[in-house]
Amino acid sequence: VNPRRGCFHVTLMRETYTKPNLYCHVKRAIYLAFPLQLGVCCHTNAKSVVVILGFTDSSFLTLLRKMPDIEQLYGLHPRYLERRRVRGHEAFSIPGVLEALQACPNLLGVETSHLELVEAIWTYMPQVHILGKFRNRNGAFPIPPENKLKIPIGAKIQTLHLVGVNVPEIPCIPMLRHLYLKWVRLTKPQPFKDFLCISLRAFVMRNCAGPTNSLKYVPLVTGLASARNLEHLELVRVPFLGGLIQHVVEDSWRSGGFRNLHTIVLGACKNALEVDLGYLIITAARRLHEVRIQPSLTKDGVFSALKMAELEFPQFETLHLGYVDEFLLQCKMTNGDLVKYGLADVVENPGIITDIGMKAVNEVFSCIKYLVIYNCPHLHNPNNWITDHSRWTRLVDLTLVRCHAIKLDSFSQFIELLPSLEFISLDQMFREPPKGCARVGLSAGTGIGVSSALVSNQNSNNDNDNNNNHQNNNNPNIHHNNHQHPNDQNEENELRQDGQVEEQQIAAEGNF
Repeated sequence: VNPRRGCFHVTLMRETYTKPNLYCHVKRAIYLAFPLQLGVCCHTNAKSVVVILGFTDSSFLTLLRKMPDIEQLYGLHPRYLERRRVRGHEAFSIPGVLEALQACPNLLGVETSHLELVEAIWTYMPQVHILGKFRNRNGAFPIPPENKLKIPIGAKIQTLHLVGVNVPEIPCIPMLRHLYLKWVRLTKPQPFKDFLCISLRAFVMRNCAGPTNSLKYVPLVTGLASARNLEHLELVRVPFLGGLIQHVVEDSWRSGGFRNLHTIVLGACKNALEVDLGYLIITAARRLHEVRIQPSLTKDGVFSALKMAELEFPQFETLHLGYVDEFLLQCKMTNGDLVKYGLADVVENPGIITDIGMKAVNEVFSCIKYLVIYNCPHLHNPNNWITDHSRWTRLVDLTLVRCHAIKLDSFSQFIELLPSLEFISLDQMFREPPKGCARVGLSAGTGIGVSSALVSNQNSNNDNDNNNNHQNNNNPNIHHNNHQHPNDQNEENELRQDGQVEEQQIAAEGNF
């Protein structure tokens, strides 16, 4: 309490402070007739009240009238608000909250997480700022139809996190700094027509139901390029036009477009091209910290091109190859079910990067600290990733998942060359292929046939057999039992010999 200014900051919380005199003072001021747990935090230059539980329209209005100098109201997170007032029924309603807020002439900002309340504030009190991080409650997938929010042009908000909400469009919001969209249904045919957030620093769009026409995302990408301070870009299951990012980067990089990015995430973007990812990485090279790359872009050509560009990444630390969003990994719905709910039609295949590509990764990102590789069945010999000029001396954390073809002896030699390595995480690794896989050229556990995953043709002297086996290797519809292991020592030796033959094939393919 500041006796000179006569102002104080009140916080109504679940915890109770042992200050009985101040508690009684606040209780008398509010005329509470219902039980509340109070916590009081005093600030000398604050004129704000934070409220959480137990109000009705009349009690809330009484509280705010007792504090006419309130400027900022935090913690207005009621569990339930009536949409309308009911005559003769005492409740906490949206009209009642608005009436109480409008009784505060100096009110500058309100913190809340209620969708309908924030929309009402934007409509009837547009001069009031939405404080803190707005994060709606009851977000879920499938998207609940009752979760709706209409965002006005120029809304006074800096951080907007929407999960499981129906939104007509994303308009021009100059103040917005952080926009997080997860399981959001964009209902208008062109939801990004007026998109422009010049102050944006972080943009995340995950598994949203929007237009299926890739051209409808052109204003989104051009609008993101206008945000010169954009640092975090995450696009998951966004069907933007392939090559669009490349052209936008070419047009905007001189004026600062995408140059301040420190995090780039592309996942399940079915139309994304290697040049889209490459241009983003090249443009943001000086500030880039982290890159997560979807399986379709996890290939040798991306890193070979970056190597030829001869760039330096002085701040780079984290690389995730074969990135798949957690929702897609944990979701029990099929791709067809997700499409029915409006998500883009995407079928992910394993990454096709080989040891040659990983060697280029080592040369491009020599200062890496954290490396994650998921479901890359064409990797065999990690020992070949290291060169005399680059040994990943700063690598401290290594995670490998479902890279079945990596050889244990080569991996053992590889980790001995990493002087700073502290953590190793291995999941579904070093599996021997089931009996018979060697004879049809299959990668154990991947569910697909691949020509360079584990084994090549058994009879190298028979050209006809080689051709037949190569045809079998390209059959994408064959699935296998991942839990069978060969017991015969002769067959195990045979598989190892086949792996050596296959390494030669991979090297030939990479040189081509």
